[in-house]
Amino acid sequence: GKEILLPEDIVVADAFAPDANTQIVAVDAIPDGWMGLDNGPATTAAQAAALADCKTVIMNGPMGVFEFEAFN
Repeated sequence: GKEILLPEDIVVADAFAPDANTQIVAVDAIPDGWMGLDNGPATTAAQAAALADCKTVIMNGPMGVFEFEAFN
């Protein structure tokens, strides 16, 4: 079968802006008024492990906000 990886943690921000306040939270703990804008470090590590032995990966764009340094 196929495996679908869902995020464990998310980088959230209080605005879509380069100087926004950010924090890392569990996927089910996004504070009111904040938005999820990128994968958290645990999610990124899980994805890296799952893809470690792949020879080809086809992506449909970036996984999150790439326009701002806080999300790189």
